[in-house]
Amino acid sequence: MKLAFAYIRRSSYKQQENNSVKIQKQHILEFASRNNLSIPEEFIFIEDVTSAYTKPANKRKQLMNLSDKMIEMNISTIVFHDVSRMDRTGYSFTIDFYRPLREKLPNLAVYTTKSTDPIDPEDLEMKMNFLLFHHESEVKSDRAVSSLVKDLTQGHPIRPGSKIPYGYIQKDKKLYPNEDAEIVSFIFFLYSWGHSFKKIAFLLNQAEIPSPLGISWGASSIEKILKNTVYTGHLLWHIPKLKDDQKEFKFKHSHESIVNSFYLDLHQQNKKLQRNYGRLDTPFLFLNKIKCQTCYEVLKTQNGSTTRNGVKYHYPYYVCKSCQFKVAAQEVHEKLLPKVLSHVHNLASSSQNKQNALQYIEKTTSDVDKSIQEIKSYIEDLHKKIEIAKQLSDRELELLIVPLLEQSEKNLCDHQKCKKNLFNIYELVNTDKFFFRFQNILSYHLGRPEQRLILLYFVDQILVTSDHQTRIMFKSNIFDDLVTPSS
Repeated sequence: MKLAFAYIRRSSYKQQENNSVKIQKQHILEFASRNNLSIPEEFIFIEDVTSAYTKPANKRKQLMNLSDKMIEMNISTIVFHDVSRMDRTGYSFTIDFYRPLREKLPNLAVYTTKSTDPIDPEDLEMKMNFLLFHHESEVKSDRAVSSLVKDLTQGHPIRPGSKIPYGYIQKDKKLYPNEDAEIVSFIFFLYSWGHSFKKIAFLLNQAEIPSPLGISWGASSIEKILKNTVYTGHLLWHIPKLKDDQKEFKFKHSHESIVNSFYLDLHQQNKKLQRNYGRLDTPFLFLNKIKCQTCYEVLKTQNGSTTRNGVKYHYPYYVCKSCQFKVAAQEVHEKLLPKVLSHVHNLASSSQNKQNALQYIEKTTSDVDKSIQEIKSYIEDLHKKIEIAKQLSDRELELLIVPLLEQSEKNLCDHQKCKKNLFNIYELVNTDKFFFRFQNILSYHLGRPEQRLILLYFVDQILVTSDHQTRIMFKSNIFDDLVTPSS
């Protein structure tokens, strides 16, 4: 029997509830049996929940993997259930899949279960079929958009038909948390402590918690959950296909939230710290925070290693490039980390510290407000000068002013973002959510991202001398890095 590959595509989540894959597979295997073809299980490529209308062939991962495998194994026969499983764009299957594959496999034969003869995508009749499927998808898409817009413009916070988010059940087009809501909350909690998508997926798999599809968690599944505003109690619909009118519909507080926006605010603060000081999952906890006291330069990182009895040992160091002094990272961590955590615990438990923080944020907000007014006044003045330059036909002067105007508008945007950031931080501190996170850190088994995040929040710098004496310089105000407008 001749070996062949098969491709199955399921268009949407709704089709997951029927037997689309099972039916396609059954028909393909029956076709193979009738035509003396052998299609092993591992030769069947399934593209799940993928629209051939919105995703061209070169964006369909399994179809591209199938092409690579056919070339690798020099197998030139492939079976589809029908032509609609190949393409609904009208062109991409031929351009992105068929032609490149035929160059590598001149005897390429593409079958559907509807005919014993291979199809030719270059044939005029087949091109017409592709165009008809494309038109059919366009009509369906327009109807779906019209129905969706009709539901959304009713003025009621109802949820039009679509896949129900993980952690919720739906009754009468309204969402209610279910037993998986705790998992969603846990994912946001881990994210707020600096854990990556990949690390969160690993922890959930290690705990044997099934994913929404009942399989192992992947980084993409975690990302989809974290980027979905539905978990904060708001419904947000973005419809890019709308050519006129509004493209976005938002219903605030339309259902019970699973997570507090507090976690999202914290993540924004964490991202800013990471931009300023480097990654959170680094083995060098004091990266960009530790300095040589003699040269007053930030120590660089260095990975040393040696092999003994076939076993490789790693020795990370902090190194001063000026005086060549170096100190073992582990030595610094073991000596200083307990001191930092103890200081943070005491600070987080102090009510006076909360009041000091609130006063600082209020004062900084006032200063930022003044700066915003000054920048607005300067921008207004620049606009007047541009008008004068135009009236005088002084193109050279106009070109000198434009960069100043662009820079000032960017500066204004940065200050406005800073003001919003200050408001969010004030709420976190005032409601005791921020410092509460650090009150019990001495009893926690902290991971590396969590340890580093605490250091970035509370430590200004570490000074170390050539005789390995160290001094911790704690921040006088821990919000300095978070509320400063971008330069």
